[in-house]
Amino acid sequence: MSRGIKPTLIAVALSASAALGYVTYRVVFDRAPAEAHGGHEQAAELHRGADHDHAAEHQASALPDELPDFSMAGLDGTEVSIRSWPGQPLVINFWATWCAPCLREIPMLKAFQDEHPWLTVVGIAIDDMAKVQAFAEEMGFNYPILVGQTEGVNAAASFGVEFYALPFTIFTAADGQTLGVRTGELHAEHLDELVAVLEALRDGRTDIDGARARLTELL
Repeated sequence: MSRGIKPTLIAVALSASAALGYVTYRVVFDRAPAEAHGGHEQAAELHRGADHDHAAEHQASALPDELPDFSMAGLDGTEVSIRSWPGQPLVINFWATWCAPCLREIPMLKAFQDEHPWLTVVGIAIDDMAKVQAFAEEMGFNYPILVGQTEGVNAAASFGVEFYALPFTIFTAADGQTLGVRTGELHAEHLDELVAVLEALRDGRTDIDGARARLTELL
């Protein structure tokens, strides 16, 4: 995430109505990279499909080596640490109730969690608690959800992610080392590749550097 973005501004944008919140959010995030990197042309360049590989490499290189230490409120309001699942790989999915691609991912992530109980999906909703609680009651999540507007933005910043829109997803190994980031909507093939990489790590067929290189190439 661009270091120049003020979390309080994002929180204001995200607390508006769904449509207005989305538009404001996109304006804030599209403007900030342009200012930080010298103009709107460079910001637009990151959105072009031809530059996807370069952007993915940049995002991956910005990740800290290990899972940052932060806590956010769970659906019941209790503070939960992101390090609450030691010994399990994590799929940390940043989303919001007003984000259509985010909502498309959720049934797939639920099925993925059911199929792979040896890892943990963690949803981080950059959204209003009441809206997320109402949505969660209907959705019936089978994985933990953390909620916060400014807190969610700060959590993203702790991963060094420059994100301009939701969703995006961070992947970690069982020992807490970060493996990669997917900016944009997840698809089944991304999760399939993640499982293959995690199994290769577990079986000693690759090391952490090899796992990171493979995921950067595939995501």
